[in-house]
Amino acid sequence: MKPDQLPARTTPVTPWNPSRRATAKVKNPLPVPTTCRHCGAEVNLVSNAEIYGREYGEWPWTFMCQGPNCRAYVGLHPFTGIPMGTLATAPIRNARKAAKDLFNPLWQSGQMTRDEAYAWLAGELGIANVEHCHIGWFDVEQCNQVIRAVKARTP
Repeated sequence: MKPDQLPARTTPVTPWNPSRRATAKVKNPLPVPTTCRHCGAEVNLVSNAEIYGREYGEWPWTFMCQGPNCRAYVGLHPFTGIPMGTLATAPIRNARKAAKDLFNPLWQSGQMTRDEAYAWLAGELGIANVEHCHIGWFDVEQCNQVIRAVKARTP
């Protein structure tokens, strides 16, 4: 075995036993949510079938609020136990989708790199550290700021 290689895995990859390689690739890992920031209820790790009625994707795991009227949730980075963002209620999920739908073409079109697009966005939103500029971390108002900034930039 080469010095930079990890030993072969002997147990299956699960959120409780994540891939070390996948975990190392996550640049800014957020802590695992245990209490919902929206309603204060307990948060559990569940299959995304609880949201969609069947499992989707290679990594069908989600942190989900157990509050009866909340249903905030966030997916996990593939093959890790790390949330991809913060718990999001339906209005926040809708706002994030709208923000990404406008923002992503800035870098997907080749106008700029993804890193350049996020650096620009961080500047527009007054986020000093670009590493803290993630739409998956934003609330509704921050998503609205993304939308306004992109619309102002786009002719």
